[in-house]
Amino acid sequence: MYKQDVLRNVLWYRVISMLWLMVIAMQWIQYSEPIWLEQTSTLVIVTLIVISLIEIPVPLKPPWRWIIKSIALIAVWRIVLTYYDVYVPQGPLFPDQFLGMAQQFTPYIWFSLLAWALFEFLLRLLHDRVRILIFLGFNLVAFAILDSFTSTYLWENVAWTVFAGLGWLLSLHFVQFQLTYPQGWKRLLEYPLEMVISIVIIFACIQLIGISMPVVSPILTDPYTAWIKADKRSGGEVGLIASSDSTTFSNTITTEDTVSGYSRDDAKLGDGFEFSYNTVMTVDSPVRSYWRGETRRNYTGRGWSDLTVEPRDLEHYAPGGILTNGSSGKLETQTVEQTFTMQTDYKYPVIFGSYAIQSVELIDDSEDVGHGVVNLPVNLFWANRELEIHLDTEINENSLMGYPKKYKVVSQVPIIPIAELRSASYESLYSNSTEKDYLQIPSGFPQRVVDLAEEITDVASTPYLKMELLQEYLRENYEYTNEPDVSLKKSKDFVDGFLFEVKEGYCDYYSTAMVMMARSLGVPARWVKGYSSGSLPDYEQMQHLPWQIQQSMGGEYRVTDANAHSWAELYFGEYGWIPFEATSGYSASILTTKDDSEETLAEVLLEEAGKNKQKSGFLSYLGPGIQKAIIAVVAAGILLLGIYRFHAALYFGFLRLRMGRSLTWGDKVIFETQRIMKKLRGRGWSRADHETMRESFQRWTLEQPQLSEPLNLLLLRFEKANYSPDAVTLEEWRSVQDLTRQILKGSSNAVRRT
Repeated sequence: MYKQDVLRNVLWYRVISMLWLMVIAMQWIQYSEPIWLEQTSTLVIVTLIVISLIEIPVPLKPPWRWIIKSIALIAVWRIVLTYYDVYVPQGPLFPDQFLGMAQQFTPYIWFSLLAWALFEFLLRLLHDRVRILIFLGFNLVAFAILDSFTSTYLWENVAWTVFAGLGWLLSLHFVQFQLTYPQGWKRLLEYPLEMVISIVIIFACIQLIGISMPVVSPILTDPYTAWIKADKRSGGEVGLIASSDSTTFSNTITTEDTVSGYSRDDAKLGDGFEFSYNTVMTVDSPVRSYWRGETRRNYTGRGWSDLTVEPRDLEHYAPGGILTNGSSGKLETQTVEQTFTMQTDYKYPVIFGSYAIQSVELIDDSEDVGHGVVNLPVNLFWANRELEIHLDTEINENSLMGYPKKYKVVSQVPIIPIAELRSASYESLYSNSTEKDYLQIPSGFPQRVVDLAEEITDVASTPYLKMELLQEYLRENYEYTNEPDVSLKKSKDFVDGFLFEVKEGYCDYYSTAMVMMARSLGVPARWVKGYSSGSLPDYEQMQHLPWQIQQSMGGEYRVTDANAHSWAELYFGEYGWIPFEATSGYSASILTTKDDSEETLAEVLLEEAGKNKQKSGFLSYLGPGIQKAIIAVVAAGILLLGIYRFHAALYFGFLRLRMGRSLTWGDKVIFETQRIMKKLRGRGWSRADHETMRESFQRWTLEQPQLSEPLNLLLLRFEKANYSPDAVTLEEWRSVQDLTRQILKGSSNAVRRT
């Protein structure tokens, strides 16, 4: 064991050990940043840096070293706290400023003093492998507990801690080698490039294995998630904002309101819910449709901003008038009338209707009452850009204004020319686009989401084809559930967590992923919420009919809380906004032109692939992820091949380091003979403990007569190298290499024959 004072005399090790300790300390500072004030975090970081810089030079005697550190820290604390206006210097330095600093520096300096004391203690404690491993173990266990029992994501902190620990152990190994074999260390320093490359290769292989490991779902439920669920079941409240599918006008999840329904708050998406089948409304419509409510355009990484962040340009609307649609585009439309009869007393913020509303007529039924008040007239406001009809400018539960119990909506449902859209290029659709607000992506949006979108759509060349591929990918690769396992989510981004970690969810997951992946590919998109079609009374009798027929059938649809839904609308230039349904198990009702091509998406993509086949190589058909995996496998194969090809050189290089000197040809003959004997014993060539080398070789020549010549020659070379004063030549060493190859090859054939 190397004592701490001996190791501290090695300057490079003292510097690099402080570096590794600083890396680990920064992981804890990063974890505490949301808890601490900014001034405190800055003071702690600056304190550790100053202590390290003073510790690096040749150590002074303890009293002087502590005095210098104390003066430096007081000066640094003064600078930092003055910068943050915590302390304002006044009067002469002593005693006015000195006393002022003593009063204003607290409580900030206590964190800095604690960090200083802990840093000094660990530097003097961690001077052998066992202590370093115990220290790393405590850190990793602590991070694991915090990651499991809190909502904080600490995987990066764990990764950096492991990296620093490996680096620290490697540094300790080298300094111990330097102190034990000083001559070998001098020789090692003659090949700095080879040493650095070897270390980098080892660390890179470890990192490659780590990032290439498949994601495996945990066998046991995450403790934090289990605690949250247990708290919900026990009736307690949890401070989470509910999603649009999981609550009815509530900001807090409790056991009473974790049910499906239409919500006003979409700021934090996710969490599970129970289906409620309470009837919301009945809709008398000649065609099946989605009943559209509101849209959102500003994605935050957690959910969608409310109207305070993305306000509407509203104009007053008198019921019965014709509404203008600034986003109608060149699509033909079909006029569809729907009559909505509300079966609940909830006051919704919008009027529902099939896309896109042209007019609304309120139907006053004297029998209908709400909250004990006769159905009152309402103020309607039209948002032309979003195609929404709002009730009042401020919707709240205490408003005396009632929600209409019955109203008729006339909509212009677009007829979509799919074949024409599939051939429309980016340039033709977006060269003069005015919907750039709908390309918003928050800063820090995960790059792997963008890479996945590009990988999925790489085979397609036009925006509409790419969006069809995205839609199908989401529908086919993710499982629908109203109770997703949110304990799997580690990413701070909702879409990233869904695509790569949770991999299951309900409409909010699919629709938000569709919108953001579309935006990453340059296609304007917005998030829409409302209700899916609902069901007809005789729906069970319709199950045997083709889906296309079911979609076109009219009647009085019963819409329940379970039909609350969200989907995506994508913008295609002069064709306007077109709905896309990415949620598995759902299918949006869209109208297409009568003479539209019956060609399937798969056929179109195969045709495109055939056209591009001569323009690109094999790798162009593979996504970026697959290409990276192939490159990694090839690189690993080359590395393993290199190790196999030069294993003898690596073996003798290790022996050279261990002996601390260059190997002679005789040394190599001796070590090579000993290595071959170990291999032969592993293949069943026995050797008794009392036998000499010559006795073993003579017996082996009798047992393996076909190898008698190379065995005898190898024995002679070994005895000359080990016992003769004559030096072994380069030619003799090369002959030994040939002999060992012959013996190993012959021993393999002998084993196969037996």
